[in-house]
Amino acid sequence: MVKTSQFDVVIVGAGLAGLRCAQILADAGREVLLIDRNPFVGGRLHSFSVDEFVIDEGFQLINPSYPELRKSGVLDGFDLRTFDPAIKFSGGELNFTLADPRRFPLQSLTGFSRSPLSVREGISLAWIIARARLTSARSLMTQPDFTTREGLLRSGLSAAAVDNVLQPFLRGTFLDDNLDTSWRYAQMVLKSFSKANPGTHPQGIGALAKAFIQNSKGVTVQLNTAVKRVEGTKVETDQGKFVAERVVVACDGTSAQELLGTPAVQWRPQTTWWWSLPKLTNSGALRIDTGDRLLSSALDLSSRAPERSPAHRSLVAAPMNGEHPNTELQIRAHHSVARLYNVQSSEVELITTTVVKQALPTTGAPLIIRSGRQINGVLYAGDYLETPSIQGALASGAKAARLALRTRN
Repeated sequence: MVKTSQFDVVIVGAGLAGLRCAQILADAGREVLLIDRNPFVGGRLHSFSVDEFVIDEGFQLINPSYPELRKSGVLDGFDLRTFDPAIKFSGGELNFTLADPRRFPLQSLTGFSRSPLSVREGISLAWIIARARLTSARSLMTQPDFTTREGLLRSGLSAAAVDNVLQPFLRGTFLDDNLDTSWRYAQMVLKSFSKANPGTHPQGIGALAKAFIQNSKGVTVQLNTAVKRVEGTKVETDQGKFVAERVVVACDGTSAQELLGTPAVQWRPQTTWWWSLPKLTNSGALRIDTGDRLLSSALDLSSRAPERSPAHRSLVAAPMNGEHPNTELQIRAHHSVARLYNVQSSEVELITTTVVKQALPTTGAPLIIRSGRQINGVLYAGDYLETPSIQGALASGAKAARLALRTRN
């Protein structure tokens, strides 16, 4: 006999979009069921332990300036440890540090003088960041859109400045080596970076997903449950059938396509090597290798969250764009990390490697926001409908929740 249960709203997918959607609906007094096929909440926001190191499923940081994250209230009491507002470029002929002049004026001036940026380009870069900070996201969405690379060039930066300074940093943010990502979205990212420093939690990125569950009273969570079919007000799973006034599909874009027939989503993959190094000092800034550009960056997560590694070791995450790392690439990454942190290669030990095939959905130009829609009465949400970020996932989930509260099937 197949079990059938009744709820006000059933949400398929316990990633950030589903979690934010459930939180808003529960706060409004709705009885919500949150279903996920995984044994944990958070979707791509997942952490696990390896030999006393806390590893994330891919290289991920939390930016506390995201509007929807702040609205959620989950950061109240959340032990977020932010990193230095600086980027250290080293390893090749170019060795310099770009720091936030508001926090480190002297270091910023010294780093700029050693960088390949001209005074004019420095002014252009400062103007790009200031303009992004002062312009609302709504206004940014009304501006002409093109690739990030073209946007930077149109803003007064030379091709050399883009290739040697901006691309090495932004390619790791977008998982996009060519900077084909939407310029509208790029400016939103610069806006968020100008307002707050990204950080980590002692328990890893998965702690953020758990914080949503702790702040969502009245939400029933059912894990290890695979959804077979979604039709209007019904959800059929391998654990039974569920009926609700509204159904929200908040899983990843590929799964949504399989369940609802939504447009196909193209993904950007990421490989992250997780390294154990001798205990480091003064290592709280993002580092970029200007010699071998295999890695998009490297960061000592234990510099801010020592709980993430044994007391005598440091935990360094070193991501690269793409998937399926081979031995040759691993060796290059090994030497790059040793060079970036000025330690012997023999002192660098590989903990594990994570390969995320669907790390971020691609976001080309023009950027189009598609949240707040439904197919055959079923609402759907996810970062692929907004922007490929924590903010995008949360905002999409919030829009689906508010639409569910306004309408009924």
